[in-house]
Amino acid sequence: MAVGLALGAGVFVPMADAEELRLTLAEARVVSARLLGEGRAEEALVMANGVLMGAPGDPAALMLKARALRDLGRPAEALGAAKSAWSGATDPRERFFAAMTMAQTRSSAGNTGIAQYWLRHAAQIAPEEELRNAAIRDFRQVRRMTPWRLSIDLTMDPSDNLNGAPKTNTFTFAGLPFINPSAVPLSGLRYGAGVDYVYRIPTGARQRLNLGVSLDMERVRFSKSARDKVPGIRDGDYRQDVLRLSLGHEMQGEQGRWLGSAALSLQRHWLAGETLSDAARLDFSYGRAVAPGLVLGGRIGLESERRWDLRARDNRTAEIGANLTRRFDHGALRLDLAFADTDSEASSIARQTRRAMLSYGMAAPVKGMLPRLSVSYETVDYDQGPSSFWTDPREDRQWVLSLDVTLPDLDYYGFAPEVGVSFRDRQSNYTIYETQGTDLRLGLRSVF
Repeated sequence: MAVGLALGAGVFVPMADAEELRLTLAEARVVSARLLGEGRAEEALVMANGVLMGAPGDPAALMLKARALRDLGRPAEALGAAKSAWSGATDPRERFFAAMTMAQTRSSAGNTGIAQYWLRHAAQIAPEEELRNAAIRDFRQVRRMTPWRLSIDLTMDPSDNLNGAPKTNTFTFAGLPFINPSAVPLSGLRYGAGVDYVYRIPTGARQRLNLGVSLDMERVRFSKSARDKVPGIRDGDYRQDVLRLSLGHEMQGEQGRWLGSAALSLQRHWLAGETLSDAARLDFSYGRAVAPGLVLGGRIGLESERRWDLRARDNRTAEIGANLTRRFDHGALRLDLAFADTDSEASSIARQTRRAMLSYGMAAPVKGMLPRLSVSYETVDYDQGPSSFWTDPREDRQWVLSLDVTLPDLDYYGFAPEVGVSFRDRQSNYTIYETQGTDLRLGLRSVF
């Protein structure tokens, strides 16, 4: 079948017996779409071009043309037609399908990152929930095809105790009272950004290498009341930056029944613009579905840190942990247990840490909110080294209660605001280390 001539509002199609069949532009679009569905891209392209002769710049015909050119392996021309369709689309449905066409042509050309942007855009402007869900499904499919992952995390944390000061600035040593006038809670804002990039290289049917780089930046801004309490305090003294490089390997069992991984990471930590430490870490983890909806996991971590501020603070940490996750229709309950032993010449660093955390997250929004609640308890017993200032070993006990709420109905391009609040209380056998604080977290989270 071939289009011979397009005149006015119709398209003439020559038939085998030399008769001509006149189609309206609307009918010609339907025929072109049907031909595409049947895998007859070349004929669909001819029909779409015929529509464009009768209606130059017609968005629907341009989208059909873009799809046909894509199927014919002509990505540059397909992208040009898709761009023209997007420029000419006016009503909401046209703009949605034009965005989907842009995503399809970009994906076919290997530009999966840009395709993800257009699918997020399609989901954002979708005039119907069903169309939005279709864009989200395509987005997830393209993301699975993409060998790299890029995530950006933006946070703002107003706090009443940015410096982690003790509850009281008085303490007793050898029966004598002492006062530290600068050890007072200081309020203000902690804000930062994190960028994480991972490139995945398949090494087998269910194996892959992960090459990663991440950068975390944290800044603080003290309030006026904080500056009044401690004159001369500088925001820059609390500036922190962490650069991390990683190499990991993952293996997955059939039907995703288990997942094992090993990862090596190298990290540099800056404080106030000066190098604070370098660290190397090795992690092993394994998780397995032991029953429907029940996953048991374990992990081992080894880390060596070199401190540039004081070599006596160099340390080595060995950590072991286990977790159990129970999934329900309404959410997931997770128990996480960990033990870590840190060895160092500095008695302020050498310690044994035990931690237990219980968390629950809803699977579906409730009144437009997706909450996650967690509570943790931690014990830290410090070693009593020869350089210790204290007569007895220091012992800390800390509770942390956190509530994070995502608002998926307020998403923009698939990113929804997240609000969190946490309260921590640390008790110690030395009052100078006892502290309390409440933090409010504001951030963004991808909801698909």
